[in-house]
Formats: sequence, structure tokens, C-alpha cells
Amino acid sequence: MRTKNSIINSLVGLGSYVILLLGPLVLSPVVASLGSEVLGIQKTFMDTVALLNIIELGISFGVIYKLYRPIAENDTEKIAILLNFYKNTFKVIALVLLVLGLLTAVSIPQIVPEHDSSRFSDKWLSTMFILYLADTLATYLFGHKRAMLIADQRNYLVSICRTSCQVLMYILQLVSIVCFRSFEMYVVSRLVCTLLDSIFVHVMYKVKYKNIDLKIKKKLDKTERNDLFKNLGALFYHKIGYQSLASGSTLIITSNLGESITGMYYPYTLITNGLMSVTDQVFNAILTSFGNLMVKATKGEIFNVYKKIFFLNYAMYSFFAVSLFCLIDPFIRLWMGEAFLLKKATIVLITINFYTFGMRKSISMVKNSAGLYRPDRYFALLEAAINLGLAVLLVGRLGLNGVIIANILSSLVIPFWTQPYVVYKNIFNRSVASYYRKHVLYAIVTLISCIFTYYICSLFRVDGFLKLVINALVCLIVPNGINVFMFYKTEEFRYLLGIAKNIFKQFRMRK
Repeated sequence: MRTKNSIINSLVGLGSYVILLLGPLVLSPVVASLGSEVLGIQKTFMDTVALLNIIELGISFGVIYKLYRPIAENDTEKIAILLNFYKNTFKVIALVLLVLGLLTAVSIPQIVPEHDSSRFSDKWLSTMFILYLADTLATYLFGHKRAMLIADQRNYLVSICRTSCQVLMYILQLVSIVCFRSFEMYVVSRLVCTLLDSIFVHVMYKVKYKNIDLKIKKKLDKTERNDLFKNLGALFYHKIGYQSLASGSTLIITSNLGESITGMYYPYTLITNGLMSVTDQVFNAILTSFGNLMVKATKGEIFNVYKKIFFLNYAMYSFFAVSLFCLIDPFIRLWMGEAFLLKKATIVLITINFYTFGMRKSISMVKNSAGLYRPDRYFALLEAAINLGLAVLLVGRLGLNGVIIANILSSLVIPFWTQPYVVYKNIFNRSVASYYRKHVLYAIVTLISCIFTYYICSLFRVDGFLKLVINALVCLIVPNGINVFMFYKTEEFRYLLGIAKNIFKQFRMRK
């Protein structure tokens, strides 16, 4: 049943994010028609709000982890107590975020340097930022009910709600720019559709969980509440580390290199973040099932399942990394134009950063499933300090490349070593050496696949759309062919192949 739920959630999540990936790809050149500076301003707003949203503490992960056992035991009273705790805590967090956001709105013109003041007045910048802030606050609405759907392995319902509202948003935003040339309407459309998404989640919850009484007066006992707050405190450190890699980097680029460079870099981050969002749907779908497994299974059974998930992590990110490196130039040229092309050295760094960050997904999923946030919480702060320090130091000498190098180095120096050690010691009770050996093997195979695939792509002397198609076909065949050749005898490969065959068989039967 866990495997079936994971497959359903993964397929729906993947399908929804493929749809959601198309929207930004269509919208970005349309928004860029208002000027590349607008793309940079949008990126800065989004990352500034994300940085402020650190105060969310990662509470949704903490509460979802706590919900696994009462859901497995059908303890509706405990579920209601946890959901009420989540709701009340989020009210406080939303109020703090609102105050911080309004204070930031006053100074946002200074965060966005070298902008055309005749087009983008200080008042306009502050107002648009407040709308982006309101969009984030709207995601808090009924967040406890969204957490229940996810914890109960009903991610597909959340994905359906999100996809429907996002598609509507893309349509409204396209009309806003093409027909009215209005960035203001573009931003308001985003806020309206986020509110609709939260309302739909509320309706889904009401239909599925009529037996859960949220009017219950009981509260979490003191011991459990203290334990949860300790985990939330640790999650806060991890959120700082994560956001420093994302939002902090953008703000350093903007303040040192200007909105134009941020605007040029934005399409690349849009693609890499989109690919990560697609893979996140797979791991988010597996996460709740894995959490359920950890409640019931032995450590040996848990480790056996993890090995297969780690291989899945590698199979996805090796393929995406090779494809990213070989397809990004022809794709950007067709999509955004020659003006948005970055140098090959930057593309190499973007690919390495994408792969190293993505290969942490499976080990992070296990940590989140187990609620294991405290052992390496201070290392997350150290990662943030190294990342920001190196970025500030290198951006003046190496420009954009320096910021990406800082991201890579901070990731390799800290979480690459600490996260696996914590998981293997506390959950699997095994030596972590086998993880690093396999990681090195996977990296070598990915590098060989990338070099070989890029070489074959370079043999075809064509341009334009035909170049993109040929490169895509080569990327589909070569890296996947190498993986089949290298790993077809392994238990992990045969397990995933068996799942793929079952999905195909069920699809044919329904047809």
C-alpha cells in the first residue's frame, strides 16, 4: 500500500509540475518584454520574501513528522490536538512575518539598486513587494489542513489543487502582460490564485476528515510540546542554511552586479529550480510513505528501502545534470535570445551546483521522515556563514561565477559530510563509508556520461530548433544507456525496473 501511494503521489506530482514548469517558461520572455530589469526586480522580491520566511521555522515538516504515528493508529484526538497547535503557531508566525515584511518594504528601494527611478518609483517598489509578501502569507491560510493531507499520503490532492490554481494564474498573468502591459495585474493575479489554492485545500480537508474535531479544547502536553519546539528550533537553523544558498545568493548578486545580471541569471535559476521541483514531487510523495515505514519496520528493512531511493535520486539527477549541460545553451538561445546566454564556465558551475545540491535529496528525505533535525543544527549555521562569506569575498573578483562557487564549496564542506553521517549513525546504525563510496561512483559515472554526451552532441553541426531536438535525443539515449550498462545487475536497478513495469502494465490494462 505504501508503494502504491508513493507511485500515485509521484505520478500526480510529476504531472502537475511538468505543467507548472511550462508556465514560467512561457511567461519569462513575456515579462522580459517589459525589460530585463523587471525580471531582476521580480527575482529580488521573491528571494527577499523567502529570506524573511525563515521565521516559518519549518514547522510544517515538524508537525507532519509528528502526525505519522497518530494517523497510523487512527488516533483522531491526537491528530486534532497537533493540527490546532500548528494553526495557532502559524498565526503568530504570520503576524511576525507581516511586521518584518512591512518594515522591509520601506527599505526595498535600497535593496534594488541601480533601477530606473522614472519607471520604478520607491512607492511602486514598496507596493509591489507588499503584494509578494501577501502572496506568501496567503499560503499560511489553512496550512494545518494541507499538512494533514500530506501526512496522510494524499499529496495528489494538494498537487491537483495547486496545479489548477497555478494554470489559472498563468493564464491571468499572460493576459495581464500581453493585453494590458501591466506588471501590477500580473502580481495581483498571483495573490488571487494563491488564495484560491488555500480555499480548495480547505474544502478537500472538510470532505476527507469530517471525523476530526478541531474544536477540541485539549492541548499538547508539556513534554511533547517542548520536544516539538526543540525540533522547530533546530529546523530554524536548517532553514537559515538553505535560504542562504538561495535567497542570500541572489541578494549578493543584485547588490554587487546589478539588476541586469540578476535578470540574465534568472532564466537559468528558473530552469534548475523547475527541475528540482519536479524531483521534489517524487521525494515528497515518498516521504510520507517512508515516514509510515519508519513507524512499523525494522532498521534493516528501512535501510533496504533507502538504498533504492538513493539510486533513484542518482538516476534522476545524473540524467537531469547531463541534459542541463547539453541543452541549456540551445534552449536559452531559442527561448530568451542571445542576450541572455551565459559563458560556458558559468554553465559548468551551474550544472555542478545543481547536481551536488540535488544528490542530497534522498538523505534529506530520511532526516525529515525521522524528524532528525537537532544533531547537525549548528552545522547548518556554519554552512550559511561559509556560503555568504565566500560569496561576498568572491563576487568582486569572479562576478556571478564567484557566488556559484561559494554555493558549491559550502555545500561540499558541510552538509555533504554531516547529513549522511547523522542519518547512518542515528537511523541505520551503520558505517557511512558505503554511502561515500557509492556517491563517488555515481559522480564519476555522471561525469563520464556528461563528457561523452556533450561530445556526441558537438558532432552535429546544426543550429536552432533542430539542434535542440538532436541534443535532446542524444541526452535521452546516452546517459540512460550508460546507467543501464553500469547498474542493470544491481538490486536497486531491478527494483525500480519492476515498479516501472507494473506501472506500464496497469496503464495498459486500464486502456
